[in-house]
Amino acid sequence: MLRASVENADGAPVELRPVATGCGDTRVAHGAELIAFTDAVVLGDLEELPDARAALESVAGGDVTDRAAMVAGNFSMMNRALDAIGAPIGSGGTAVAAELGVEIPAHLL
Repeated sequence: MLRASVENADGAPVELRPVATGCGDTRVAHGAELIAFTDAVVLGDLEELPDARAALESVAGGDVTDRAAMVAGNFSMMNRALDAIGAPIGSGGTAVAAELGVEIPAHLL
């Protein structure tokens, strides 16, 4: 989904591994700030959240920051709900997980 929808400032392809690992250049505009903010939102890190939000807002603006908060919150909520009911991950998820270097627990396959 990220690969299909993102537009890079220089037209180069998105590098997904840094998105998953949190290090390196994602080739997404303001990628480091987006990762830091998303991390704080998803982890509920109330100490880091104000600084991460301010950093993203300073480079990307308030509208982008608000949208990032909504997307991160929505994905986090959906993942927690699916985990809570033990919903299995579809076969398409295994290829994405492998590409991102994430291991899916056996009970969710």
